[in-house]
Amino acid sequence: MTPLSAPVPDVARVVPKFRAHHGNRPMLARDADSMYWMSRYVERAEHVARLLLVNSNLLMDVGDLAPTLEQKQWQSVMVVMRLDPALPGGDGGHNGSAAGGLLATHGTLATRVGLHMTLDPANPNSILNCITKARENARAIRENISAEMWESLNTLYWSLKDDAVIRARLEDAPEEFYRAIMGGSHLFQGLADQTLAHDQGWHFAQLAKYLERADVTCRVIETRFDILRSADTLMAGALRNIHWMGVLRSCCSIEYYRRQHVGDLDPIKVASFLLLEPGFPRSVRFAVQRALGAMCAIRSEVNPLAIDPAERILGRLNADLEYAEASEIMAEGLPNYLLRIQNDLDEAALAMQKNYFMV
Repeated sequence: MTPLSAPVPDVARVVPKFRAHHGNRPMLARDADSMYWMSRYVERAEHVARLLLVNSNLLMDVGDLAPTLEQKQWQSVMVVMRLDPALPGGDGGHNGSAAGGLLATHGTLATRVGLHMTLDPANPNSILNCITKARENARAIRENISAEMWESLNTLYWSLKDDAVIRARLEDAPEEFYRAIMGGSHLFQGLADQTLAHDQGWHFAQLAKYLERADVTCRVIETRFDILRSADTLMAGALRNIHWMGVLRSCCSIEYYRRQHVGDLDPIKVASFLLLEPGFPRSVRFAVQRALGAMCAIRSEVNPLAIDPAERILGRLNADLEYAEASEIMAEGLPNYLLRIQNDLDEAALAMQKNYFMV
């Protein structure tokens, strides 16, 4: 009960509190677009580097593989990134580029795939192209990002521009090169978290990062499971486990998985862990949840009363992943389940771009 002696509220002082809930001024569409793609390309470059690193280490661990299985392993890197697995350069021609010449002259499949996925300017998802596009978007919004973010991305970009040096690094110590790209991505993302205001721009960067991460994780599961299940009968237990560990390492998940699941690497457990683990930042469920949070934050700042199509799609997908069980996924079929997630992610990304960028 309010005491009789309590002062009467000052209406003039109360009203502005309600006005503060009105939508803030949105970012310019072109700035939001650049922030989104800058973050998404950095995340993509990291995934390409990790896939190449894991594949290189995996094939050293297992020793000699059947030629068909080895070819599928290397082609899977391109399949995950939605590229044609028919590697260019095998017939000796590739539109005159430096990387194309290397693809034609170096015979080993590992070298050719590595060059195609790192330096090839004709490959839209090569590391060079991803970092170049990220830097172009960052340069367009220099005033909206911190100096530290720009410096880290610019340094990473220029480290890729000396073709002779990069070529030598890839031939002598490819693992060091891939780790440098991954470290550059981690540094950039950490700087974004620590030096940017967590406002609309940061939310667009988070949305992009987690949409890319969820999408690539689904494609890693889909592609690698298809390869390994087709060859499972040809592998002994120890060799099979090494390959399943490679799937987990492709998603930075091996240590946490081992703490959660002691013993044999069961394919169903690996799939459900990468899809449904709620507290691990590389799982699909975690990424979708964070993407939904970013989308909600953007909508609430721009237009709190609106119904956002992308938020609705991500909300349904998040609820589905939250209550899903491994048995239900396997009953539906893992390929169909993964395809449905990827379609939802694509639809959410397109709806968001249409609503915020295409104005």
